[in-house]
Amino acid sequence: MALKRIDNEREILELIAGGCQHAFSVLFHNYLNQAGRVVYAIIGSREQTEEILQDLFVKLWNDREKLTTIKDFNAYFFILLRNHTLNSLKSMAADKKKQEQYTRFELMQQEQRDEQADKRLEIFDKAIEALPVQQKTVFLLRVQGYRNPEIATRMNLSTESVKKYNQLALRSIHRFIKVRVTILFTLAALHFLK
Repeated sequence: MALKRIDNEREILELIAGGCQHAFSVLFHNYLNQAGRVVYAIIGSREQTEEILQDLFVKLWNDREKLTTIKDFNAYFFILLRNHTLNSLKSMAADKKKQEQYTRFELMQQEQRDEQADKRLEIFDKAIEALPVQQKTVFLLRVQGYRNPEIATRMNLSTESVKKYNQLALRSIHRFIKVRVTILFTLAALHFLK
């Protein structure tokens, strides 16, 4: 990832490791906007982007003693940024209510998407299409607002089977998207940080 480096980066990192808040402020202001654009391109939420960046910079400050041992700070920062973003996506997916809201939001906003969001939607659709028939049917009925007992009746399945199919579908979609989000993340970083 081609992030803009700080002049005298090694000195800045040594000062930060020693607890210099001014040096940390220099690092913070150098990377904040660049990192924010990358995370926002993936997450699509300003609030979530701010949380990710706050967590990331708090971690950098808390682990500041390690900064002098890092050979390539840009690579280290990119890996931290990527991991915090992916962890945030996992957390969002783990919260069932947020996940259903996210799905509804994606479907309702389909016509208003820019090129990047169209790619995310295409990946989501491909993830659904890749599901086995039963999982796909259960998932799509859940997206349409049907509850498990209603789906069970419609599909002539037990409620437990419906729950299991939905869990398997969500896991498969999550794995499918995770791989492609890493690719999108890298492409977005290259595009926004030229």
